[in-house]
Amino acid sequence: MNDPTLSPPEKQHEVRFAEKYYEGISFDKSEYSGRHIEDVEFFQCVFNGTLMAKAVLSSCVFEKCSFINCDLSLMKMINSTFLEIKFENCKLIGIDWTKISRPYKMNFHKCKLNDSIFFNMDLRSIEITNCEVHNSDFERTNLSKAYLNSSDFLNCTFSGTNLSFADFTDARNYSIDPVKNNIKRAKFSLPEALNLLDQWDVEIT
Repeated sequence: MNDPTLSPPEKQHEVRFAEKYYEGISFDKSEYSGRHIEDVEFFQCVFNGTLMAKAVLSSCVFEKCSFINCDLSLMKMINSTFLEIKFENCKLIGIDWTKISRPYKMNFHKCKLNDSIFFNMDLRSIEITNCEVHNSDFERTNLSKAYLNSSDFLNCTFSGTNLSFADFTDARNYSIDPVKNNIKRAKFSLPEALNLLDQWDVEIT
């Protein structure tokens, strides 16, 4: 299905959709970089190869949507909702996810999430798998029962973070202080798990 018809923009950087609600639409290789999209709801839509870097989403709703091979780096959200969203092979660099509205639920697979802010968010059971997540903030975040398999957490901040029952199998480059974080029943793989044991002063034979 083709992209929906857009009405002429009243402002240079504003995208005015002809409708306020779209269901089951496929947005293929659409270009919204640097644009402002306001008060539009998307349900079960697919964004494939869409460029939305530096876009501003204001009062938008995305529910049960998929983003595949998209660039959403430095995107800004104002009073917008992301519910049951799947991101796959997307660039999502430099996004402050704390600005999205509740409720929210997202999963990420093979994405670049560098320089992201997840401070104090409730991300229980989230999937962040096979992702590059450098220099990101997970301070005071609830990541209980999260699937974080095979992701790279280089220089990420974990402090006051709930990682109970989280699965770090084959994850790498994380630095987690077991005293400052809840890691009850979390899963870790060797050799990365040796860093946790070192902080506990546990001797490994």
